[in-house]
Amino acid sequence: MNYNNPYYNPYNNQYQIQRLQNMRDEIDRQMQTIQQPVQQPVQPITQNFSLAPNPSNSDLEAKYVDTVEEVKNTFVMKTGIFTNKDFSKIWIKDVTGKIRTFTTQEEIEIDERDRELQEKNNKIYSLEAQVKELKEMMANATQLYNTSDDEQSQIEKSANISKSTKYTSKQK
Repeated sequence: MNYNNPYYNPYNNQYQIQRLQNMRDEIDRQMQTIQQPVQQPVQPITQNFSLAPNPSNSDLEAKYVDTVEEVKNTFVMKTGIFTNKDFSKIWIKDVTGKIRTFTTQEEIEIDERDRELQEKNNKIYSLEAQVKELKEMMANATQLYNTSDDEQSQIEKSANISKSTKYTSKQK
């Protein structure tokens, strides 16, 4: 080491004091930059308040409800469709507040195979109905035949009685 150079001599107090003074100045500058308020552009704060539901791109609003009272108490900004969970009732409410009520019935589409089975079942039911009708007709015909046989026997018996009475009365 070169002890003759005053800046490099660790035992030189002047050098130490100057070095510490430089460090202090650097720290003071850093403190000033940190303490200065940051000048950032202030952006205006905007708040949007929505009094109605957010509008969507569709032409209709839809919602599940349980009663027509819920439909009456719901505000709509476009035509609204309301339905219960099983879709058996549908209410349509327009922006004027007019409510129309519909009752629905499910139509189940069947494929060709199911349609053929259904037609076969219909034929079976039709044939069973015809068989039942024929059985009733046979039962009625049998009853009518038995009744006419009974009437015929009654007539024959009464004719025999009257012949025998005539015959016996002639003998006397």
